[in-house]
Amino acid sequence: MLEQQVEKQLKEVIAVFQNLPEDRLLQPAANGGWSMAECLEHLNTYADFYLPRLQKALINAPALQQPDRFKHSLLGRYFIAMMNPDKSTKKYKAMKRYRPVTLTDPHAVVSRFIQHLEELLKIVMQAEQKNLMKVNVTTTLSPLIKIPAGDAIQFVLTHNRRHLLQAGRNLENETHA
Repeated sequence: MLEQQVEKQLKEVIAVFQNLPEDRLLQPAANGGWSMAECLEHLNTYADFYLPRLQKALINAPALQQPDRFKHSLLGRYFIAMMNPDKSTKKYKAMKRYRPVTLTDPHAVVSRFIQHLEELLKIVMQAEQKNLMKVNVTTTLSPLIKIPAGDAIQFVLTHNRRHLLQAGRNLENETHA
């Protein structure tokens, strides 16, 4: 299931954003929000944070003894639900270090995000053999707040989906203008 989510996001980014002209990628949202490139750069900052921590967690995660269904932690479930665009339409202000800065090469931003998704796909495939409930990953909120690695993977995917939808709305609004 996680593997299919990553593959779906990867196909979407390649099909929708990879070949757009620079000016369209950089066009601010009609509502004053982030451009498509800024949405993807925001996701790059999260990938820069979470992917190395997930890789390290997988190294330390014990192998699964038997096929077991992952159970989300209470905190992990909360964070995932917060980001789920199907369950929460509330806007959250990104912490300063995760806000996109002035972008000069939007194609590099898209390319980097594709690389992050490919890396995430490798992590998800490795995670199938690991007990993700036995290793924790720190969150972007604080080094003191940790969630199980499986929750962190689902959080990243849900957060990606939220901002890919946001970027997609920019494209839709642009075509309807």
